[in-house]
Amino acid sequence: MANSKLSDAEAKAILLHWPTRTTIWPPPGGTGHWIRGQPVSPGETGPCLSAPGATLFRTQPDGLWAHFRKRASCDVVAVEVCGNTQNLNDKRSRYIPASHSIVLHCSKSWLDGKIATQGGGTAPRWEATGMYKQPPKSKASVAVPVRHLRVLYALPDDLYREWAKEHVPTGYEFFCPHSSLDSYTSQKMQEFLGQMSIASQFYLKPQG
Repeated sequence: MANSKLSDAEAKAILLHWPTRTTIWPPPGGTGHWIRGQPVSPGETGPCLSAPGATLFRTQPDGLWAHFRKRASCDVVAVEVCGNTQNLNDKRSRYIPASHSIVLHCSKSWLDGKIATQGGGTAPRWEATGMYKQPPKSKASVAVPVRHLRVLYALPDDLYREWAKEHVPTGYEFFCPHSSLDSYTSQKMQEFLGQMSIASQFYLKPQG
């Protein structure tokens, strides 16, 4: 039976089983893949979010997937697992208002890490994201502007039931109970997650 209240470690263990490279969110323009940035394997430093130029108060979501338009911009889906109301309010405050400028910082070690590709092969992330044609030479992290952001908040089942009765999410927010996180492969969950892509907001899918 699915756990109705997950610990931080349990939630991240579940998110590690979500794909490292996926099209569950319809790719903007119909091409490319979403690449998992969080959680990462031990020893890796995954991407984080911040306001442009900020060095403090960067946000490292529990889960993060990004679709890159080379180095020009990226679209981000973040997953925040909340344990109680105070934790939810704190995490929501990091993204409000979601219309302000925000950038995704990608470390050199994360870009150099390899992920599985079609046909059983592997490729470094810098290649899989389409950000570079050759290995990046700079050791500094890369800051990519975020043009589209969606956040999924996972709440303990009892809190989810109460919150859903009394609140209206803003346009970039989505909510699910803790017990749904490990149902990633179910048709219902995949249809729900698919709504978070920018492509789902167009009647005719944008191309190119």
